[in-house]
Amino acid sequence: MQASWPPNYTKERTMKITTRGRKTGKPHTVTIWFGVDENGRMFVSSLRNRDWVKNILANPDVEVAIKGVTRRMRAVKVESEEDKQLIRSIWGRKYGLMARILRLPREDGVSFELRDV
Repeated sequence: MQASWPPNYTKERTMKITTRGRKTGKPHTVTIWFGVDENGRMFVSSLRNRDWVKNILANPDVEVAIKGVTRRMRAVKVESEEDKQLIRSIWGRKYGLMARILRLPREDGVSFELRDV
Protein backbone atom coordinates (compact mmCIF):
# COMPACT_ATOMS: atom_id res chain seq x y z
CA MET A 1 0.00 0.00 0.00
CA GLN A 2 1.31 3.45 -0.94
CA ALA A 3 1.76 6.08 1.76
CA SER A 4 -0.67 8.98 1.55
CA TRP A 5 0.67 12.31 0.37
CA PRO A 6 0.79 15.00 3.05
CA PRO A 7 -2.20 17.37 3.28
CA ASN A 8 -2.02 20.18 0.73
CA TYR A 9 0.90 18.51 -1.08
CA THR A 10 -0.27 20.03 -4.37
CA LYS A 11 0.64 23.47 -3.04
CA GLU A 12 4.27 22.42 -2.50
CA ARG A 13 6.54 24.05 -5.08
CA THR A 14 9.02 21.19 -5.43
CA MET A 15 9.47 17.47 -5.06
CA LYS A 16 12.50 15.23 -4.95
CA ILE A 17 12.64 12.58 -7.64
CA THR A 18 15.10 9.71 -7.58
CA THR A 19 15.93 7.94 -10.81
CA ARG A 20 18.39 5.12 -11.53
CA GLY A 21 21.47 6.01 -13.54
CA ARG A 22 21.07 4.71 -17.08
CA LYS A 23 24.72 3.56 -17.09
CA THR A 24 25.58 2.97 -13.43
CA GLY A 25 22.20 2.00 -11.98
CA LYS A 26 23.01 4.20 -8.98
CA PRO A 27 20.29 6.42 -7.50
CA HIS A 28 20.27 10.01 -8.72
CA THR A 29 18.08 12.51 -6.81
CA VAL A 30 17.13 16.00 -7.98
CA THR A 31 14.67 18.62 -6.79
CA ILE A 32 12.18 19.66 -9.48
CA TRP A 33 8.90 21.47 -10.00
CA PHE A 34 5.74 19.42 -10.39
CA GLY A 35 2.07 19.94 -11.07
CA VAL A 36 -1.14 18.09 -10.24
CA ASP A 37 -4.40 18.35 -12.17
CA GLU A 38 -7.89 18.41 -10.68
CA ASN A 39 -8.09 14.60 -10.99
CA GLY A 40 -4.88 14.06 -9.02
CA ARG A 41 -2.66 13.26 -12.02
CA MET A 42 0.91 14.34 -11.27
CA PHE A 43 3.26 15.75 -13.94
CA VAL A 44 6.93 16.73 -14.23
CA SER A 45 8.75 18.36 -17.15
CA SER A 46 12.26 19.33 -18.17
CA LEU A 47 14.69 19.60 -21.05
CA ARG A 48 15.64 16.35 -22.77
CA ASN A 49 19.33 16.79 -22.01
CA ARG A 50 18.92 16.61 -18.21
CA ASP A 51 20.40 13.48 -16.66
CA TRP A 52 17.26 12.67 -14.69
CA VAL A 53 15.18 12.82 -17.89
CA LYS A 54 17.62 10.54 -19.73
CA ASN A 55 17.50 8.16 -16.76
CA ILE A 56 13.69 8.05 -16.83
CA LEU A 57 13.70 7.38 -20.57
CA ALA A 58 15.98 4.39 -19.88
CA ASN A 59 14.14 3.22 -16.72
CA PRO A 60 10.77 4.78 -15.85
CA ASP A 61 10.65 3.47 -12.26
CA VAL A 62 11.26 6.36 -9.84
CA GLU A 63 10.86 7.38 -6.22
CA VAL A 64 9.11 10.65 -5.46
CA ALA A 65 9.35 12.48 -2.14
CA ILE A 66 7.10 15.37 -1.09
CA LYS A 67 7.33 16.80 2.43
CA GLY A 68 9.04 13.66 3.74
CA VAL A 69 6.61 11.16 2.19
CA THR A 70 8.24 8.89 -0.40
CA ARG A 71 6.40 6.75 -2.95
CA ARG A 72 7.47 4.47 -5.75
CA MET A 73 6.03 5.58 -9.06
CA ARG A 74 6.35 5.02 -12.79
CA ALA A 75 7.01 7.89 -15.21
CA VAL A 76 4.99 7.73 -18.42
CA LYS A 77 5.97 10.07 -21.24
CA VAL A 78 3.22 12.54 -22.14
CA GLU A 79 2.43 12.31 -25.85
CA SER A 80 -0.99 13.89 -26.35
CA GLU A 81 -1.32 17.56 -27.24
CA GLU A 82 -4.27 17.76 -24.85
CA ASP A 83 -2.10 16.69 -21.90
CA LYS A 84 0.75 18.97 -23.01
CA GLN A 85 -1.67 21.92 -23.00
CA LEU A 86 -2.98 20.83 -19.60
CA ILE A 87 0.58 20.84 -18.22
CA ARG A 88 1.21 24.35 -19.61
CA SER A 89 -1.96 25.49 -17.86
CA ILE A 90 -0.98 23.85 -14.56
CA TRP A 91 2.51 25.40 -14.68
CA GLY A 92 1.04 28.82 -15.48
CA ARG A 93 -1.33 28.71 -12.50
CA LYS A 94 1.18 27.26 -10.07
CA TYR A 95 4.40 29.04 -11.03
CA GLY A 96 2.97 32.16 -12.67
CA LEU A 97 5.34 34.70 -14.15
CA MET A 98 8.41 32.51 -13.58
CA ALA A 99 6.89 29.73 -15.72
CA ARG A 100 6.11 32.24 -18.48
CA ILE A 101 9.58 33.80 -18.38
CA LEU A 102 11.25 30.38 -18.54
CA ARG A 103 8.66 29.17 -21.09
CA LEU A 104 7.84 26.14 -18.98
CA PRO A 105 7.17 23.47 -19.79
CA ARG A 106 9.45 23.88 -22.79
CA GLU A 107 8.33 22.89 -26.28
CA ASP A 108 11.76 21.30 -26.77
CA GLY A 109 11.45 19.43 -23.48
CA VAL A 110 9.72 16.31 -22.32
CA SER A 111 6.94 15.79 -19.79
CA PHE A 112 5.98 12.74 -17.76
CA GLU A 113 2.93 11.70 -15.83
CA LEU A 114 3.90 10.02 -12.57
CA ARG A 115 1.70 7.05 -11.79
CA ASP A 116 1.51 4.80 -8.75
CA VAL A 117 2.97 1.31 -9.21
